[in-house]
Amino acid sequence: MSFREEIAKVKPDPGIMQALQNMPRLQEHIVQSKTGDARLDGLNTSIYYQAQALTHLYAKVLEVKYPELTARSIFPVSNETPEGAQKAMYEVVDVTGGARLTANHANDIRRVDVKTDAIEVDIKHCQNFFDYSFQDLRAAQLAGKPLQETKAKASQRDLERELNDLAWAGDKASKIKGFLSEGTGIGISPFASPIRSMSAEDLNRAITAKAAEMHSRSRGVFSPDTLVLPLEEYNYIFDEVWTGTQLKSIGAWILENNRHIKRILPAPELMADSGLNRFKKPVGALFQYDKDNIAIEMPMLPRMAAPHATLTGFQVLNEARTGGMFVKQPMSAVILTNLV
Repeated sequence: MSFREEIAKVKPDPGIMQALQNMPRLQEHIVQSKTGDARLDGLNTSIYYQAQALTHLYAKVLEVKYPELTARSIFPVSNETPEGAQKAMYEVVDVTGGARLTANHANDIRRVDVKTDAIEVDIKHCQNFFDYSFQDLRAAQLAGKPLQETKAKASQRDLERELNDLAWAGDKASKIKGFLSEGTGIGISPFASPIRSMSAEDLNRAITAKAAEMHSRSRGVFSPDTLVLPLEEYNYIFDEVWTGTQLKSIGAWILENNRHIKRILPAPELMADSGLNRFKKPVGALFQYDKDNIAIEMPMLPRMAAPHATLTGFQVLNEARTGGMFVKQPMSAVILTNLV
């Protein structure tokens, strides 16, 4: 499911709606604790306006899209781990042994067994918050306009950026793995020639060779269907038209003629200067899209908590929980080098 589809599914947190419904009681609580405070003059109207303003604000923030934060639109997302879990565990399973021809009453029958490597990962909490003062509410009310969305958008952007960075590069201190992290077991395979030096046919053959390599190495278990390229190389193959492709771009022609690849996607994170790419050179990714192979583990998608009253206004907590990239089947993916 793409990031846009996820956003479309998101519903306002029930806690927010309950808090907004309970604004009169919240006002009563504030007045009781600060009786006689001149700052509370007309707060009844401001609190009522707060309910409308925050509801509108929440809806607007859900409309924000971040096209350059690509991890959740490229890789599968899993929510199998409960929200409250501190750790998650997944297993990498391999079958050993197998049947063979034997004589009658043979005593050398092969035993089939299962080798399981259990990998434990810490689930981390990502949080930030933004706030609005009572004066912000009064000013917005006076102007007859909703609250400024800048703070909420900045909060959402910051949280999404952190989650995206963890999915790609991980975090050593937290022992969270990303797709580009060391120690995932994902192989590295160079192209024989840079992308821009190849014709459409040559590039198609090169991609097919890498797909066949994965298929062979996994004994036919895995076959890649997704190719991810740095933004510049992606733009090149979809902008460049080669003779022999019937006036189609290289990328469009490959999608029509490569029996493995169903998606070619751009990722700025794969560029040399992204800050997330440990190779310091443009790299690509080739993998089979299946959450049982590789997935971003997110027990809790980004969520805004109910507004919390302070002495001077309201705070809104923005939070998510993640375990980074779970690479359950390392042979289902490969990192491509020598692209340029």
